[in-house]
Amino acid sequence: MPDNRMDPGGDGPLAALVDAAVSVLAERLECSLEEARQRLRGLAERSGVSEPEAAAAVLDSSRTPASTAPFDEVRRMASAAAAEAARMAARAVAAPGREPLADLAGTLREHLAHEVGADAVAVYAAEPDASLQLVGAAGVPPAVVDAWSRVPAHPPTEAGYVARTRDPLFLPDRTATPPHYLLVGGPGAEWPSRAVVPVGDGNAVAVVVAFFVKQQPFPAPVRAAVTRIVDEVAGEVVERLRAHPHQAGWITDAQSMLDALPGAVGVSVPIRDANGTIVDWVLVAASPEATDVTGLRGQELVGTSTATSYPTLVGTELWHSLTQVFESGRPREIGPFTYTPQSPGIETAVFTVRISQFGGGVLLTWTRLDEERRLAARIAQTERLGRLGWGEWDLTTGSVYWSEGLYAIFRRDPESGPPTLEEATSQLHPQDAPRIAPQLARVFEHGQAADLNFRILVGARERHLRARFETIRDRTGGVLKVYGIIQDVTAREAAARDRARLVDIEAELAERLRSQQTEHRLVVALQQIILPIPTGVLHLPGLDVAVRYLPAEVTSRVGGDWYDVVELPDGRSLLAVGDVAGHGITAAATMARLRHSVAALAVTSTEPGELLGFLNRIVHDDASEPTATVVVAHFDPETRELTWAQAGHPPPILVSGGTASALTRPPGMIVGARPDSTYETVTTTLAEGDTVLLYTDGLIERRGGYDSDWLGPLLRTVAGAGQVPVDRLIARLQPANPGDDTCVLALRPA
Repeated sequence: MPDNRMDPGGDGPLAALVDAAVSVLAERLECSLEEARQRLRGLAERSGVSEPEAAAAVLDSSRTPASTAPFDEVRRMASAAAAEAARMAARAVAAPGREPLADLAGTLREHLAHEVGADAVAVYAAEPDASLQLVGAAGVPPAVVDAWSRVPAHPPTEAGYVARTRDPLFLPDRTATPPHYLLVGGPGAEWPSRAVVPVGDGNAVAVVVAFFVKQQPFPAPVRAAVTRIVDEVAGEVVERLRAHPHQAGWITDAQSMLDALPGAVGVSVPIRDANGTIVDWVLVAASPEATDVTGLRGQELVGTSTATSYPTLVGTELWHSLTQVFESGRPREIGPFTYTPQSPGIETAVFTVRISQFGGGVLLTWTRLDEERRLAARIAQTERLGRLGWGEWDLTTGSVYWSEGLYAIFRRDPESGPPTLEEATSQLHPQDAPRIAPQLARVFEHGQAADLNFRILVGARERHLRARFETIRDRTGGVLKVYGIIQDVTAREAAARDRARLVDIEAELAERLRSQQTEHRLVVALQQIILPIPTGVLHLPGLDVAVRYLPAEVTSRVGGDWYDVVELPDGRSLLAVGDVAGHGITAAATMARLRHSVAALAVTSTEPGELLGFLNRIVHDDASEPTATVVVAHFDPETRELTWAQAGHPPPILVSGGTASALTRPPGMIVGARPDSTYETVTTTLAEGDTVLLYTDGLIERRGGYDSDWLGPLLRTVAGAGQVPVDRLIARLQPANPGDDTCVLALRPA
């Protein structure tokens, strides 16, 4: 028969992972353990992953591999398991000695070493899901701490047995360990003996594992001494663990569950005073859609205290129900009730809340009932994000309704009301009008549904639209109403054209890579297609803008510097400058994606910091893993306020009153580095005659890196040039590093 025990020389947690997967396969396939092990090895080989990674995928029963690409799914699931393991290890390494029982573990080791010769001690907290979390260790090697910081309930361990039965376990010889138990810390010969003792009254709240390098037979006096020493600190162990519920590992699992749930869901744990009385509740996990009255959302809510953040709830029915549900285990639903905040500027709201006991705390599900206002806000947000608008034409009464998004698409003042069908048709592009006008007539006269793609002219600008029309008829077939949804797809069309051009140029480059001169010509052509440089000054509402692009002297280093200037529907202007890491085709292609992404996101948010957050998410999810520095600004011609945010980018330069200085940058990491990066927004009010420079680092970064006076030459060049026209001002600027591209944007209130 095959040996079910772990290989003593194997890696403890990885071998246990493989054994558990083998058992699952044997059960599912109704085969022997040896046959299941061979199946697992074959799966790993065909998938191109390690055996433990394949085992992690098998154990992830919440997902079913796609039938068309099973091994791709295995790789994806294995990578997710490996990433979670890396995060757990990072947490253990990031805070060595910060566990709530780190010092007590050291004290235990000293006493046990003195009286019975123990060499190392590990203290584990028992969690609601029957797993164990390392909360203190002394004398245990860092590698073992990392690997055994969390001990799952399955496969079973000797520590888990003690936590479940509350019976101490003394193992004089590791080779005599029952075959169905895994040894905490691994079965290596460096610890041939160990003692495992429970801590706490009632259900054990912790277990202490004492390791011995020399074999220990554990006579009665030694067992009594170990038990006595552990009992001496039992009260302190229990008190500290109850005071640190947020450090429990089960919360990590709870957050993983909440990440997949819709709606507003959270987990709160109680905070107790010295007498054990619950005095507050802290939210330790939250679903992505969870939000509160202050606007905090998802992970932003984690760590909020009920008594501090929502003080008017203290003493209410909801407040008392939290403790009642936690102690009795009986769920409750509270509401509808009105929450009245103390802070000014926050509206009252009506909620219902459902409370259930969960793990070491309570599970909260809340619904905001003043939904009509929220629904209207969501529709408006959907229109902004999707550049959508909708309309309704009642042909019996002649009334017409346009949504705010539709007014924005056609750049029409809502005060003027919806246009007539003839007025709207007059905005069709002359080349599209002969094709589209008859189709619109069939919609409104004959009730024919239609899905149309066409262009309109807004002033001198061309916009690409997609429209879908549906109709309602009476019994005779007459048209009663027409409903239409229209989307502005201008940015998408521009991106599609650029992608098509990009494919053509890349194909040509692939055939002619032998000639550096040819490559340079094509790359420059690509950059000119993606990043056209205007001649003269751009005149936007209340703002004059000049652009200058200084290419690198080295032909192979044409790269990813870019800019964008967009006139927004509300009269403001969006201005952006960015620098993609790298050079050549790859950087230029990434630059194209970023530039069009910024243009597409320009209407999604009124705050540059939020726009950078969206852009960071897009860049981070790009399979080519690019990074870039960016500065984004909005200019309001009415107030002359420049509202801006940056992502790892050099600071803007303000030229004012004969002096030049760098603006203080708000915090912001380069886009693409982390999915959860946030960006702060600041506002700078410009006086008449002020000039602001946005630029890439080629203007200031000298060969060999920055020096102590890295901005000095630029500041001295532009100081006192406030009266010089913006196009002549940037014509004076020369790049500090001729080997790098440079892009400069100069803007001045008109």
